[in-house]
Amino acid sequence: MRSILIAVIDNPGPQTDTELYQQLLSLADWQVAKDCQIQVEHLHCVFKQSLTALEQLITNCKPAYLLLINQCRSKVDIQVEKVALNINDASEPDNNQQQPRDSLTAQHGPAAYFSNLPLSAIVDALQSHALPARLSYSAGTFVANHLFYGLMHYIKHQNTSLHGGLIQVPLTPAQACKFPGAASLSTSLVLEAIKLAISISLAHSDSMLRSTG
Repeated sequence: MRSILIAVIDNPGPQTDTELYQQLLSLADWQVAKDCQIQVEHLHCVFKQSLTALEQLITNCKPAYLLLINQCRSKVDIQVEKVALNINDASEPDNNQQQPRDSLTAQHGPAAYFSNLPLSAIVDALQSHALPARLSYSAGTFVANHLFYGLMHYIKHQNTSLHGGLIQVPLTPAQACKFPGAASLSTSLVLEAIKLAISISLAHSDSMLRSTG
């Protein structure tokens, strides 16, 4: 039985908004394939501790695929991230009031890693289903990028067959109304996008490249 882990990153702020996570829990009941099981977890929007929690989830769940999902109020479309940077440079504090500036996720790690998911195929599938999506080469320098880099660093050094990556999405309409001018995307469309990303990843499993530094 192959395990697929969806890890939803909390939004920054004093009151954690888990709306997206609660909606995505329905993925656990979706039978994408007979030999696959989906598990949905959430990660706190904090540096270091979130990465430790992610590694513990990998140890416990032993997933074949891991998708990090992050909401960001600066996003206007679905961004399928290709590059994870070895830098933490927070313009605002995380949810533990940590605000690292110009620091590294891995002291002896390379400058960047690439996701080892079939990103172009995922973007093509999303666009063909009229979903606003694009391939992105910058995941930022906040917690989502920190987790993305840490995930790919783990895959590289644990010599695991795990395939992973990061997808960033806009706020929901209920969230965006609190930030004038912010774009929004319904949770139903985000759910559709994640299902497509999972399906395409499974279909391309034999041709995916391992991540390289």
